[in-house]
Amino acid sequence: MLTQLKNQIESEASYKPIVLSLFALVGMAICASMGLIALFSGDLVLTTTLFFASFIYFLGFYVCQKYNNTQLSSAIILYSLYILMFYLVFSGGVAQTGPLWIYIVAPVSLFIHGFKRGLLDIAVFVLIIVSIMFLPQDLINHANYPTEFKLRLIYSFLTITFLSALYEFTRDHALKQTLELSKKYQLLAHFDPLTNLSNRRIAYDILKREQSRISRNKEVLSVLLCDVDHFKRINDQHGHNVGDTVLIELAKIFTEQVRKQDCVSRWGGEEFLFILPQTSAKNAAIIAEKIRSSVENHPINVQDIKIDVTICIGIAQFEESSHIDEVINSADKFLYLAKESGRNQVQPKIIE
Repeated sequence: MLTQLKNQIESEASYKPIVLSLFALVGMAICASMGLIALFSGDLVLTTTLFFASFIYFLGFYVCQKYNNTQLSSAIILYSLYILMFYLVFSGGVAQTGPLWIYIVAPVSLFIHGFKRGLLDIAVFVLIIVSIMFLPQDLINHANYPTEFKLRLIYSFLTITFLSALYEFTRDHALKQTLELSKKYQLLAHFDPLTNLSNRRIAYDILKREQSRISRNKEVLSVLLCDVDHFKRINDQHGHNVGDTVLIELAKIFTEQVRKQDCVSRWGGEEFLFILPQTSAKNAAIIAEKIRSSVENHPINVQDIKIDVTICIGIAQFEESSHIDEVINSADKFLYLAKESGRNQVQPKIIE
């Protein structure tokens, strides 16, 4: 599921340059074709305008492909389109059909600039188009359209804008939901949902990185494997909800007792793994005893129930040639020894 969401988000980000390039090529081809028609019709002004617009579209395509600069390419394509539309409305184009091209403005604006910015651009575009069409003839000579044509052109353009905006809003909303789901599943993939600690998979990945660093820098690293004493009894007597609350409170205590560079993860069930970089077994034993003592002296209150909790901790130190599983198994053996020796203790008992 997470892979599918990532692929969908990546496709959303990757198809925009493709669509921009395609639109630029189509715009370049259409403007060049219409320019040739205008040339044969003897309209040199329109010919020059269309060929220049074709060159601008080619420039937008080149910027997108050569420099992968979608922002600059978008600006070139969109605002050159606006200027061309203004000219076609002002001049009338061929046989007063120039205004018919403005319908492409709405979907292109919303695609390039998104819902809010796109609507703002369209609003400015409409104001300028209306100003051009209703500009008095005695002020400046321009293409003259019947009032009914002007009104219907504006109404139909606004209808197209509404439909395009509705589509863009729906698409944008769906994308945001996808992003939220992606973040949610990413958190689930990296963190234990109950305690918000790193999960077993991430802890193992951290151990792999630390193992590489140990080999390079000749540093030490120790791990603590912790288990809650008689946790099944807590669940049986008070219920699993209380047991979950105990684990959450323990996670908070553990996090408070370690350094920023250390990692605490939920290894599974009521087991927790501590990763202590640049820490020898001797120093790890001091940290482990501090953690054990903090838990012992911190009764957990759940639903007016006071629960005394104790833990066992097994310690193992990474050597340069150690394998991760070997170190974890070593810590697990010492954890088992702590349980067999009466619980509520740290093993091995390292004496200076």
